Amino acid sequence: MRIVHLVHQYPPEFRGGTEVCVESLAAAQLERGDLPTIIAGSDQRDPGGGVVTDTQDGVSVHRVRRSPDENYSMDYRLPRVAEVVTDLVHAAAADVVHLHHTLNLSADLGAHLAAAGLPVVATLHDFTTVCARFFLARPDGESCAESFPLPSDRCIECVLPDFPAGREELSRQTEARRASAQGEAAAWRRAIVPSQAVADRWRRSGLLDEARLFVLPHPTRLAGRTATPARPRGDGRLVLVTWGHLAPAKGTLDLLAALSQVNDPRLSLIVLGEPTDLAHGAALITAASGLTVEFRGGYTDADLLRLPAEADLAVFPSRAEETFGLVVAEARALGLPVISSDRGALPESVGAGGTIVPAADPEALAELLKGLLADPSPLGLWSAATREDLMTPAAHADRVAEHYAAALP
Repeated sequence: MRIVHLVHQYPPEFRGGTEVCVESLAAAQLERGDLPTIIAGSDQRDPGGGVVTDTQDGVSVHRVRRSPDENYSMDYRLPRVAEVVTDLVHAAAADVVHLHHTLNLSADLGAHLAAAGLPVVATLHDFTTVCARFFLARPDGESCAESFPLPSDRCIECVLPDFPAGREELSRQTEARRASAQGEAAAWRRAIVPSQAVADRWRRSGLLDEARLFVLPHPTRLAGRTATPARPRGDGRLVLVTWGHLAPAKGTLDLLAALSQVNDPRLSLIVLGEPTDLAHGAALITAASGLTVEFRGGYTDADLLRLPAEADLAVFPSRAEETFGLVVAEARALGLPVISSDRGALPESVGAGGTIVPAADPEALAELLKGLLADPSPLGLWSAATREDLMTPAAHADRVAEHYAAALP
């Protein structure tokens, strides 16, 4: 089967959760004998809006670069980009189009491709179709997850501080975005979501009927791989680890605040990943002052596989309405117990492999860490359940192929 994946960016330019999922799926499809092609957006601009093509691990990758005047906005339909992508899809002779993300491309790609007669299957990695901030979380950390369908006034008040063109133009673009979201949802023959929490939110959106909505957890490439043996825990220390992109919404500042409140020399933290901007990086360094914290920067799968020999517990206190929690699945594949926030799908992803705390509540996290320093026995119970029900890339590709087959005319 010839499959075209559409995604907003692709490694090595950027490696986030969505990009890793697409990369993993394409590799597994190649192993199955399918012919995947990647068409990706890019943050790199080109005065002529060109396309850069290369091959990565046997998969053709086309990076569509926007011209300097083709910018992301509340209404980010870009007709030229949509035309370029449609031509690339036809050139690939696609049997099915798998739409993962339209940011950096055009908000109405699904509708364009469906109108051209192509079957479109969507994986809804986040809520960008209906939320300009992607994860249903306002800048102050307030969740919009229970506010579906999202009222226009709420979205306008959320975005206006970052929208220099003013309220009138924002109102116009908000209504345009709402209309394009309806067209996009109508174009998806099947919509795959990575968790029950996400499915529940999309049901309330009014954009998807039950017959086209399917839950399929993301895989982790670490499932089934051999990690280092667990660190002996007889020294009385509690070594925490966290990883991923260090964005404000990920709650790393809340974790550092909790460590500061515990104020115990037996408690330390390893941080892997790079800050999304210089200001947040500086804030993290300041918050870590006086604590035992090691910032290691970028990381690879091999780095993660070594973590059990160093750390006792993975902590992901995100403030975002996470749709799956790939870092949680990675931690569980390593045999590391997990503490996460209660946002979005994180409790579902943690399962019996750890526990949860309220988001944006360093005090609650501090109290939990104090309890584990006094009595670490829950760590063993959580560790025993970490590897249950993890999805491998091969199993995931097989399940996705079933959805493709069902979407074909």
